[in-house]
Amino acid sequence: MIYRKQGSVVRWENGVVVRVEERGVAVEEGEVFECWPSGSTNSPATLSARGEVPAAQDDIASVLAPFGSLTLERLILNHGIAHHQYGDRNWSEETRRLHLSLVKDRMRVLIDQAGFDTTQITRIAAALARAGNNEHDPPPRLRLAPNVTAALLPALLGLAPPNVQILQTAGGIDGKGNDILEAKDEWPNWYRPSYRVRPVRAPLNLRIECGVTAIEPDRPVAIALLAPVTGTVLTVLIEDKQRVYPATVRVTRIDAVAGERILYPYGGGSFGAEMML
Repeated sequence: MIYRKQGSVVRWENGVVVRVEERGVAVEEGEVFECWPSGSTNSPATLSARGEVPAAQDDIASVLAPFGSLTLERLILNHGIAHHQYGDRNWSEETRRLHLSLVKDRMRVLIDQAGFDTTQITRIAAALARAGNNEHDPPPRLRLAPNVTAALLPALLGLAPPNVQILQTAGGIDGKGNDILEAKDEWPNWYRPSYRVRPVRAPLNLRIECGVTAIEPDRPVAIALLAPVTGTVLTVLIEDKQRVYPATVRVTRIDAVAGERILYPYGGGSFGAEMML
């Protein structure tokens, strides 16, 4: 089967705007997978480098301006449009991605989003500016913010406590042009991050559900990651009223998961929801 992709991405990285246009072909025949670029394209996917990516950078700079103790170590903004064809199936998608790392002393906060909204960035920056450097033991009862939960979900596959379940959420198109279906355990869809990579069966649009959805708002909250997730261990920034500090949290139980969800760009997509440990 032949897969074709053409598209355009505007990328802003630490002050440099790059526009990339590509067109590629991938062929699968039994165990053989081949791929190659197919030359220049006049795709209608072309985006203007003067569009929303530089504007989003200006918004983020304004948000961070009051926090002089913080250093913006890295900021990557992507806005892409792609058109796909697999056999006789055709579809298009538009994506926005944000990766940001903020540093204060020995702490580095990691923020990943599937959009350019600055609400979460504002809250995390304000907390990091107040944070102390010394790591403390986590509180016995804790909330995880949706952005932290979303990063954790892929690690919970096969390891989730029995009172919760990890599901694939229906909606969208997979790497072979099929509708993404509601699923559990046996994943019916295909993940294709690039035409250069052979698609694999994998869960997409992950979400976590629990019979208990009520969240206690007074519990301290892990509002951001300070390092990538390692198994079920999280290094996080905890906000406990006026105290803010780093801590290492091992997820051994889950008390509740809120029903409201936000999609984050982890793997094939991960829905973050406020979680209570």
